[in-house]
Amino acid sequence: MNIPILIVHKGNTFYLPIVLRQLRLFNPNSRICLISDESTKCYDFVEHYDIKNYSEGLIHFGEIYKHRSSNPYDYELFCFQRWFVINDFVKENGLQDFLCMDSDVLFYCNVDDVFNHYLGCDFTICNKLGPGCSLFNAHSIKSFCDYMMLMYTSPSYINKMDGIYENLKSEKKLGGICDMTAFVWYQENVKCNVIDIATPIEGSCFDGCITWSAGFEMKNGKKKVYWKENLPYGKLESDNSLIRFYCLHFQGRSKYSIFKYILDKNKVHHSGFWYDLKWLLSKDILNARLKGIKKAINNPKMVVNFVKAKLK
Repeated sequence: MNIPILIVHKGNTFYLPIVLRQLRLFNPNSRICLISDESTKCYDFVEHYDIKNYSEGLIHFGEIYKHRSSNPYDYELFCFQRWFVINDFVKENGLQDFLCMDSDVLFYCNVDDVFNHYLGCDFTICNKLGPGCSLFNAHSIKSFCDYMMLMYTSPSYINKMDGIYENLKSEKKLGGICDMTAFVWYQENVKCNVIDIATPIEGSCFDGCITWSAGFEMKNGKKKVYWKENLPYGKLESDNSLIRFYCLHFQGRSKYSIFKYILDKNKVHHSGFWYDLKWLLSKDILNARLKGIKKAINNPKMVVNFVKAKLK
């Protein structure tokens, strides 16, 4: 079965073309549907869809959403809303099974070859809470969206979320309620068949986040990657076995190092001082860092949260 790949994204960020090109490299015949804004309508090797045409559920959820996180309001809200965008897109286009993919995930596999083994489950997840590459079906995405609406309308859930967030604030900790919270609670409270694809099976797995150890050897705050035949592997601390990564997820500031893990058009991995320097001094990354600095200047609270996280 050919599994469509859906990506919901805002803005033409420096890492988006990197991710899209590598995804196409390993999936030359797949439908790649980028649901986004006008700024990303420039990649002729994917299908572009205007996010404004799939905003009904997004708007309804926004009307009931209450922010309970140290992360910025707009960021956290959109993390929830993207699932409603996908639900509306799936209904509009009559899709059945499909892969939802974060725009900061590098793929090193063919989606059909791997995910056809998981057809029939409600969805796939990484480390129970990471939906960076989640296979859904039309029924399960609607069920999950209904559950998120319940979370923000049911008094019992509202009280639970309020209690968690107030405790975090009183203990001066970062974090709060996010869509990953919804994924964990859904698995705990709704009868469902969910497969954790971050668990190594027959020598391979998907990476939930490159900055989470999950039992793998770490180096400089990220999973240490070993390259074999131009494919990435991680070493399990338990027995030193090498596990092939089907993907790597560059969440947060780790995006700035994404260039170290890409393959060229011939699927060859490159590294070295001059290669790294070329990327670090590239216009795209320099502009991205400049935008980050400007954003920090305009949002001092973000700087405070970043410093607190580093000091933990």
